[in-house]
Amino acid sequence: MAAESGGSSSSVAELLHGGPVGRPDLDELAGKLWFDLEGGRDPYVRFGVLLFLSVVIASGGVMTDSTATVIGAMIVAPLMTPIMATALGVVTGDLRHLGRSLLTVAVGVAATIGLSYLIGVLSPVVVDATTNSQVSGRISPTLADLMVALASGAAGAFALSRRNVSDTLPGVAIAISLVPPLCVVGITLANHDATAAAGAMLLFLTNFLAILVAGGGLLAIMGYGRVAFAGHHRGRRTAAIVVAAATVVIAIPLGITAAGVAQDTKAEYEIRANAESVLGGTGVQLAGVDAHGPTVDVVLEGPTGTGAAVARRVAQRIHAADPDMTVHVSLVQSEIVQIPGR
Repeated sequence: MAAESGGSSSSVAELLHGGPVGRPDLDELAGKLWFDLEGGRDPYVRFGVLLFLSVVIASGGVMTDSTATVIGAMIVAPLMTPIMATALGVVTGDLRHLGRSLLTVAVGVAATIGLSYLIGVLSPVVVDATTNSQVSGRISPTLADLMVALASGAAGAFALSRRNVSDTLPGVAIAISLVPPLCVVGITLANHDATAAAGAMLLFLTNFLAILVAGGGLLAIMGYGRVAFAGHHRGRRTAAIVVAAATVVIAIPLGITAAGVAQDTKAEYEIRANAESVLGGTGVQLAGVDAHGPTVDVVLEGPTGTGAAVARRVAQRIHAADPDMTVHVSLVQSEIVQIPGR
C-alpha cells in the first residue's frame, strides 16, 4: 500500500510539473526568484524601478478612479517575485533565502505605502472611500478575496515552474492585487481615513499569505521540497504549519467582514423596500442607500420646493421598521428651467 501511495503521489507531481522534478529544475526556479543568485545589483535595481513606477501608476489610478490604470500597475508591479521567493524558501527550508525574500517584501511594502502616502499628501485630489470604486473595492476584504488569492497563488507557482505556461503570468498579476491595496493604504492615510487603510492592509496580507500557502503548497506537491530536503521533512513541515496558522488568523477577520457585508446588504434591501413604499406617486425618487452597521444613509432626489415632508416620512418608516438603526436622509432638490427658443 505504501508503494502504491508513493507512486500515486509521484504521478500527481509529475502530471502537474510535466515530468519529475530534479535538482536542475529547483536551481532554475531559484534562479528566477532569488535575487542574489543572479549576482550584482541589477535584480535589486530592476525591482526598485518597477516598484516605483507601479506605485506611481497605481496611485494615479486610485485617485482618478481608473480601473484600466490600476490594471496597468498590477502588470508592472514586481512584488509577486519576492513573495513567491519566500514560498520557495518555506518549501525548501532555505532560511537564508527565506529571510532575504521576506526582507525584500517588507522593504517593498514600506516603500509602497510611503511613496503613495507622499503622493496623496501632495495631490490636491481628496479621495473619498464611499464614492471611489478603487478604494471601496479594496477596504472590505471577504473570504471570497481569500479564495481568489489562493487560486492566483497556485496559478503563479504553476506558471513559474513550467516554461510552457509562463505567458500566463501577466494574467496572474492582474488577478492578485498587491501594489494597489498598499497604495490605498498610503492614500487613505494621507486623507486621514485610518479605517479604510486598515481594510486595504488586511486585503494585502490576505493575498500575501495566500501566495505563500497556495503557491508553496503547489511547489511542495510538485516535489521541489523533496529535492531540497532529500528526506528531511521536519523543517519544511514546521514552516508550512506556521504559514497555514497565519492564514487561519487572517481568515477570522475576513469572515467577520464577510458577515458584516452580508448583514449590511440585507439591511439595504429592506430599507430600499420600505423607502419605495413611501415614495410611490410623490415625485421623489430614491437615489441611494448605504447601510454600515447600525447607521444608514439614504439619498432622495426631488424637485425644488417639494419632498421635505416625504423625506421625513421615509426616515420615520425606516426607523419604525428597525428602532435601533440611526437613519440619515438627504434630499437633493433640483429645478428644471425651460427656456423657449426662437
